[in-house]
This record gives sequence, structure tokens and C-alpha cells, in this order.
Amino acid sequence: MAPPVIPAAGATTADVRDQSVLEQRLGQSSSVVMPLLELGAIGYVTWVLVYQICVQYLREPSAELRQDLNVQPRRATGIALIVVYAVLLLLLLVPWSRLIQVIWSKPDLVPLGDTSVEKKEVTTSWLGQYDAYICDYEGMPLWCDKCHNWKPDRTHHCKELGRCVRKMDHYCPWAGGIIAETTHKFFMQFVFFGALYTAYIWIVTAVFLGERISMTGSHPGTWIGVLVVGILFCIFTFTMSCMTGWNLCINYTSVEGIQRGGIHNIAFRISNTSERLSLPSTPSAQDKSQSHDDWPVLTTIQRGPNLTYVVMQTKPHEHPWYTSLMMGWKDVMGNNIIDWITPIRHSPYKQRSHRGEFEWGELVYDMAKQYERQNSAVKLAILN
Repeated sequence: MAPPVIPAAGATTADVRDQSVLEQRLGQSSSVVMPLLELGAIGYVTWVLVYQICVQYLREPSAELRQDLNVQPRRATGIALIVVYAVLLLLLLVPWSRLIQVIWSKPDLVPLGDTSVEKKEVTTSWLGQYDAYICDYEGMPLWCDKCHNWKPDRTHHCKELGRCVRKMDHYCPWAGGIIAETTHKFFMQFVFFGALYTAYIWIVTAVFLGERISMTGSHPGTWIGVLVVGILFCIFTFTMSCMTGWNLCINYTSVEGIQRGGIHNIAFRISNTSERLSLPSTPSAQDKSQSHDDWPVLTTIQRGPNLTYVVMQTKPHEHPWYTSLMMGWKDVMGNNIIDWITPIRHSPYKQRSHRGEFEWGELVYDMAKQYERQNSAVKLAILN
């Protein structure tokens, strides 16, 4: 996610707003233009590889090539290459179409808040369904000034859309828009099959271009163009598929990866106590016997008569949602290889639970266990 734009000296609020609107329009326009350019590139590659290489060069070489250079027809090879190309193209286009369809349905956008209502008056009743959630130092959920609404866990503001997006990964004009909670699986399939498709293109083109150069000395410009396009896009899609696959396994989004090294404040709901709570409200008032390796307790907060939370803080570089490599992968891609390769069901695959907006990692449960050990009278809902 790009850094925020700093307004120039003397810029008015209207100027900043106009600049933001312009950025949104440019970003959204690029998500239409880029896919059209990609479709044009696919059409060009198809014409060169299928017609010029497989048909004109392999299946039906010209009379000049046959007589002067003894180039014989290789019909079976030409047909086999066309069939493999068609299969790879289909594997690319189907998840891409599904990705664009889900992006356009906008399932991951957080509703805009009512700007006429003060922040303190915006309801937080939805938090009562969770045993733990990400919060600020005072135990309040994170707030978005632009959308004027609370941000659920792992939600980030997208400047291209001007909206908060659930589990936002990044805005990708090449794929057609925002990559987030429900589109992450289709994006992974898109870049993976894109890597296979483009690798096939440049390998086939390179083999027969080298053969033609050695036999005829000619350097067809269209073949060279396809070779360059195939190599460049293969590098891009292969790199993206490796990065995306690894991030899925460690349960990071691209935004969270950029912010890696920071800390998280987590509010844990207290389910019951045997005595009146008397806990520190600031880090400076913590128990002196607390180990340096312990997770710090920031404060306790009361939300209504029956909701009490204790706020704890992670250490730098700790990720609250890391579980295991396979669990991270399955959460987005599905539970079996059929789900991994078919663009039917969208992510996430795990069912929502009362424990949190997303599946917590062992780190969070360890934090809760530490608190219960140090406060034997207190029971946290996430462990019970």
C-alpha cells in the first residue's frame, strides 16, 4: 500500500479532497485498462504461437522451406502444442474471470459511516460477539477517519477505492481491482496459472525460434516479440505466485508484511471473576514482579454491565494470526487439492467463530494463559 500523500504547503481541504478523488479515478481506471491490454497481449500471443508457429511453420511449412531447406511438416507436434496451449489458456482465463466477477461484486468493502454522528456515538455492539479483538491503547477498536467507521480486525483503507477493505492485500490493476479476503484465492490461482502459461509461451517460442534461425537465418520480429512478452510476464507472475503463496502460508497480507515489526494491542473479554477487578490502567503501574519476557498488560475497560476486557500488547514482529504453514494455506485455498485448483468457492474456508474475527494463532492463546496464571481469579473467555 502506497504511503499517504502529504499535501503541499498552502493546500486547502478542498484541494486535498480533489487530489484524493483524482487518485481514486486513476486507480480505478487502470483496473479496467490493464486487463484490456492483457487481453490484447493474449490475442497477439495466440496469433503468433498458434497460427504462425504451430500452423504455418510446423503443420504446413511453406513450399520454399520444404524445397530449399527440407523442412518437413510436423502435424502431430503442431496439434499437440495447440492443445496444450488451449488448456493452459483456459486454466488462466477461468480463475481470472472469477476473480474479476467477485471484485466487481464488492463483498469485502466495509460500509461507510454516518459523518453526522460523532465517533463516540458510533455503535460498537458488534464487538460483543468476539472473545478478543484488535484495539488501540484504550481498548477501542481501530477507527478510520476517512470512512468514519470502526475497522474490523485486519481491515485497511484502500486509497484507490476510498474505502476500508476487509483483510486487504493490495490493489492490483493487472488483476482488475482489489485483492482482499474473498478474492485472495482466485488471485493466487491467476498468478500461478499465469506463470505456467507464460513459461510455456516463451519455451515453445524460444525452441522453434532458435531452430528457424539456425536453419534459415531469419529473425521473425513477431516471434521475438512473443518471446520477450513471455519472459517478462513469466518473471512477474512467477515472482508474484511465490510471494503470494508464502504470504498465504504464514497468514500475512501484503499490507501486514509492510507493517511487519510493529505491535498489536488485543482486548480479551473476561468471562468471570471471583472478586472485584483491581488491575493496572497504565503500563507504569504494572506489577514489578512481571518478567521482562511477559506480554505487557495495558489497561482494563468496561463495556456495559456484563462486558469487561483486559488489553494486552504483543511484542515487535509477533503476528497474532499465524497458526501453521498448512493451516494458513488451507484457510484461503481450501482443504484439498480440488479446492486449490478450481475457482468455485472463494476464501476464507474457515468458519467464523466467537473467538475472533479471524482464527487466532497460538501466540494469542499464550498471552491469555499468561494473564490467567498471573491473575488466578480471572478467567478469559477465549480459553473457556
